[in-house]
Amino acid sequence: MEKGKFIADIMENDRVEGVFLVKSKHLYSSKNGVPYIALTITDRTGEIEGRIWENAQAVDNTFGQRDFVFVKGDAVSWQGATQIKISDIKRLDDCDVDAGLFMPLCPIGTKELWEELQLYIKKIKNQNFKRLLQETFNDKKIKDEFLKAPAAKRMHHAYLGGLLEHSVSVARLADAISRLYPQLDSDLLIAAAILHDIGKIKELSFKRPPIDYSNEGRLVGHLVLGAGMIDEIATGAGLNKEASDLVLLKHLILSHHGQKEFGTPILPMTEEAVALHLIDDLDAKLNYLKSLKNEIDGDDYGWTEYQRLLERYFYLKGSRAVEAAGSEGIAKQEGLNDKGDKKDSNMSFVRQMDLLSTEDQVW
Repeated sequence: MEKGKFIADIMENDRVEGVFLVKSKHLYSSKNGVPYIALTITDRTGEIEGRIWENAQAVDNTFGQRDFVFVKGDAVSWQGATQIKISDIKRLDDCDVDAGLFMPLCPIGTKELWEELQLYIKKIKNQNFKRLLQETFNDKKIKDEFLKAPAAKRMHHAYLGGLLEHSVSVARLADAISRLYPQLDSDLLIAAAILHDIGKIKELSFKRPPIDYSNEGRLVGHLVLGAGMIDEIATGAGLNKEASDLVLLKHLILSHHGQKEFGTPILPMTEEAVALHLIDDLDAKLNYLKSLKNEIDGDDYGWTEYQRLLERYFYLKGSRAVEAAGSEGIAKQEGLNDKGDKKDSNMSFVRQMDLLSTEDQVW
């Protein structure tokens, strides 16, 4: 079914017809005792309030929270905000809807990011790491999910394709850090950068909105799931999972959250593990801060709302300035040519985010 109007395009007095996802729904009674349904509907461009007044009690049983619905109504102003006065609503089967229209998307093209990831794999000289990475992404199921998965439920890169974007960004940082600090094992650090969050394809549920945790994700977590995947893939590729370099790689995956209060089962104990923790945290936090720029009007500096998770306000330049800088799309920052050498290019990453869930306090 065609999507119809997106929420971002809805203006006061518009006639609205389109497919939306029900985020919340409640049956209430007005002060005069008249029943009505208050609901919030969403798509990947935002959310909007709706009200159903006609036959509310009968309609209430025809759809529920997290259902896709086809809505007809009129956009009206209510207490300074636009909401939809819904005249007709019909529940839709999931198979009739493109779920991707209801989840935020990575602003960077998957094709470009994937090509860059392949170049980082190509430059790795350690044969165990190279074979492991090749076997990982030769698995069609793993590759498909890695390309689509978000990197988090809310905190950073929380959109389809976010895991790929974040992994490539951390690989860029790993490559740069390895050249600044030549004592580091660059093959180990880059391989770990690419694979450090591989367990998120199992930890997160992203086949349909909203992005959430799977049962396995809540009970086990992506660090342990990722280390287990490394063992499984290595064994399938004929590699010795107990080889010292693969053990070091698993250490980096298991320790990259850095502190036990953030869910890591073991603290970083090598130079590369410390480096991975810091660059992973850097990329996650900068993506988070970039999303906060949407709160700033105009293109000058301004203050965000208080960020409870980080216990401070932030003084940031407005998103319009960011959008202008990146309006031509995303090229490769510190990209590689097809021989694995460095070349000049220009890269930025932009996105939105939505805050605060206790279980998302781990970056």
